Amino acid sequence: MEPLLQMAWEVAREGVVVHAEGRVVYLNPVAAQLLEVERDKVLGRSLLLALRDHKLEALCRVGGEATLETRNRTLWIKAVPGVLLLWDKTEELQRAEALEESSRVLAHEFRTPVAGMLSLLEALQNGLSESEAQEALQMLYQETHRLRRLVEDLPLNRRPSQNRTFALEELQGRLERFLAPQLAQKSAWIRWQIPHTVWANPDAVYQALLNLLDNAIKYGTGSEIVVESGQNNQGVWLEVRNQGQPLADFERLFIAGQRGMHAANVRGTGLGLALVRRLAAGWGGTAYGRALEDGNAFGLTFPIGAGATPDHSATQVPA
Repeated sequence: MEPLLQMAWEVAREGVVVHAEGRVVYLNPVAAQLLEVERDKVLGRSLLLALRDHKLEALCRVGGEATLETRNRTLWIKAVPGVLLLWDKTEELQRAEALEESSRVLAHEFRTPVAGMLSLLEALQNGLSESEAQEALQMLYQETHRLRRLVEDLPLNRRPSQNRTFALEELQGRLERFLAPQLAQKSAWIRWQIPHTVWANPDAVYQALLNLLDNAIKYGTGSEIVVESGQNNQGVWLEVRNQGQPLADFERLFIAGQRGMHAANVRGTGLGLALVRRLAAGWGGTAYGRALEDGNAFGLTFPIGAGATPDHSATQVPA
């Protein structure tokens, strides 16, 4: 029976450490890998020197179960007299965290358009002229189809790239109409200067620009928001600029869950800019922020491709 047990331990997916009188008498390949030790060098050594972790050594002495962070891994450990069992939970926890992050991002991605759709429905319910009602219904139709495309493009059902060449000006009317209630509430307006053509997924650019404009309306202190595009040797850039206190640290804001000091009194999740950067990466671009003399600018870049050609006389990305 003993040779069969040792053979089973050798091929087990869990780590197995056998000890007696405070010294290691056996460990299987998985345990050696998880503990980052060489089997032949730790046999016969004391538990503390072999395991190189006082928490593991203490668990061997007192018994029980625990989850420990060691060797850049998350291990679930069970100690019974003479045996220490190790399960690597690192990948499982990473998958759970990734799923939770995806859920938060998706919730954020749907929140803004759904809020806009609710505003349109409330306007319809309160009564609009026939022409205004037709326009509101058309916008609801467009947003419903865009949300359907977002659902169809989830990672579990990935479709081929929807990138195409299109003029940025195509997005202007939809965005202005959709953000009209928020702009009216803040007595704000948007000045557009976006004559360029890019190669990207129009829905992704729409969503990224919607998030940037939503932030500008929420956190800006002036009435005018500027949306401007330009081109340099690397491709096209697109910026949303608003007045307000210049920020000092922009990179931190692109990390999920991080928010600026100016956002303390405004409801939010801190996912908007992280989502914008992820969307930009999808078309091969980037997302960035920079301080202005009297405000801030958040922008997107589009690499040279089917929709952009080098123009050495064009405006450079603002420094």
